[in-house]
Amino acid sequence: MKFLLLTVGLALVGAIQAFENIPFKKHLDVEKIRGSWFLRQEVMAMNFSDSLLIMDIKEMNLTPEGNMELVVLERTDKCVEKMFLLKKTEKPTEFEIYIPSESASYTFSVMETDYNNYILLCLEDINSREKMACAHYVRRIEKDNKGVEEFKNIFRTFPMPYTMIEVRTNGKAEEVISLQDHLSV
Repeated sequence: MKFLLLTVGLALVGAIQAFENIPFKKHLDVEKIRGSWFLRQEVMAMNFSDSLLIMDIKEMNLTPEGNMELVVLERTDKCVEKMFLLKKTEKPTEFEIYIPSESASYTFSVMETDYNNYILLCLEDINSREKMACAHYVRRIEKDNKGVEEFKNIFRTFPMPYTMIEVRTNGKAEEVISLQDHLSV
């Protein structure tokens, strides 16, 4: 029993340290992230019932109040356009979003971006600060790896188990890969 408690304790310490080692974007030039973004990869916790980030971002804009407006196209069998309003917080890279289908509020964070090629976004439960879903978006659908290594560093900190979705260049989610397939990544 003592060995089990020690093992669990060490695993928690390791997870906390791994989370703290992720370089979060500290400053964000919202003007530079405006425009369209296409989904490349998504990872979500298995206990997260809704896959909120499986969508392309048609338009990302800033409102006069400093909030962010997202117009998204859901990746379903038919084109569904939705608009979300994300409220600004004290941190320039974080916004708050209420999701009616989940009856919950989340923190929407810009984890990393080079502004021209990729952006990494995460949703965290606003109360527990546990990551629920993260996504890797690109400006252009190409066969490149811009942002992939940075995204791997983020999803390695996810609570176990999780599901990873790879989106191919034709724009369709072709493959859902379970945790077991990603242990060697």
